Amino acid sequence: MIIQINQSNKIEKTNKDSIIGLANDVRFTVLLKRKIKRKLQEDFRKEGKPRLFVYRTFIASVVLLIKYAKLKNISKIIIDLEYFGKDKLLKSIFLEMWSRFFSEIPEISFERVGKKSKVHYICYFTMKGKYKPNKVLEYKEIKRLVLK
Repeated sequence: MIIQINQSNKIEKTNKDSIIGLANDVRFTVLLKRKIKRKLQEDFRKEGKPRLFVYRTFIASVVLLIKYAKLKNISKIIIDLEYFGKDKLLKSIFLEMWSRFFSEIPEISFERVGKKSKVHYICYFTMKGKYKPNKVLEYKEIKRLVLK
């Protein structure tokens, strides 16, 4: 099974909620509230790693999204190219977090998903309030993943 992942309102926009979604045969979205993003950003500042906030929070949201969607037999994950030139960093963070929940490792690629894709529409309409997110991420669960 191949899944595509996208986000609406980037993680670094801490004045807005972020929606991270996936699509193939299944559609699933998670909501990361702005309040939680600001709290995590402050945690990263205290740890002396403010630049990792965006990447670790984004990838943690993606891993939790897949976990809650309860998908099986994932062969490939296509993540929208949001952070150009950071593929290696994102992939290493992904593999680290992924291994906490899953044993089999799918192929991971970072590609442009495009505005006409299913996943873009799902994220966009969830952000606009036309769809409800399937899950709202909690501070404790995401903090446990992003800060080692």
